[in-house]
Amino acid sequence: MFFSRLLKFTQTLPFVWFSCLTGVIILQCQQYRDFFTPSSSNNYYQEEQEQKRLVNAQQQLPGLDYDNIVADWTYLNFIQYYGDKPAREQTGHSLVTDYFKTISSFDPRFSKAYLTLSTANTIHAGKPEETIILMEKVLKSVSPESPEAALLWTAKGLDELLYLGDIQAAKNSYKTAADLASIHGESGAELAVRYRNTAEFLAQNPDITEAQILAWSLVLPNIRDKQHRQEIITKIDELKSKLQTAQETEQ
Repeated sequence: MFFSRLLKFTQTLPFVWFSCLTGVIILQCQQYRDFFTPSSSNNYYQEEQEQKRLVNAQQQLPGLDYDNIVADWTYLNFIQYYGDKPAREQTGHSLVTDYFKTISSFDPRFSKAYLTLSTANTIHAGKPEETIILMEKVLKSVSPESPEAALLWTAKGLDELLYLGDIQAAKNSYKTAADLASIHGESGAELAVRYRNTAEFLAQNPDITEAQILAWSLVLPNIRDKQHRQEIITKIDELKSKLQTAQETEQ
């Protein structure tokens, strides 16, 4: 039944797109079969490689007039991947960035997805720098009238502040968020005031070292890759040393 419906749908598609889509469907069916098969910790890494193969195949799909379909489909795959807690406890969240890149390349206006993807990529995958780069890309396309636009700018601002320590960039992001929130009249007025207050606070160049230590400490337990863990531990140690030096100077 599924394949008969699929055939009717794909008869209207260009041949190249249909060929690519068929290949991804085969991979997808394999993935769902594996999903309903009990897994042990020994093959979670194998599943991770299969999922990486799938998302890479999705990146190769020519969008044509079906970009939204590919983006929606990839997002559903991401939700399945992200929600597989036993597997993520073993392998971590290394593919979140791949999903983020794929979805943003096909549908940069998919604003609701990016609220989840930005948090997942920063806190669970531990890649705030890449989150900011990808957010800058999608924010060029997200409509200012979108209810999520202001929230996306604050998410970017928070990453800039806590993980990059770039107070000036964070201030600009919060100012933009305030302007976008004010578009929505009374419903956004309170948020606009809050974001402007945050921007004004950041203009005073506050010491955010303690907040950065806490932020990176929340990321560390989610990271499974040894090299990546060590990089984060080094960041935390450097921030602690900076804080200690500042406290000693004050005394």
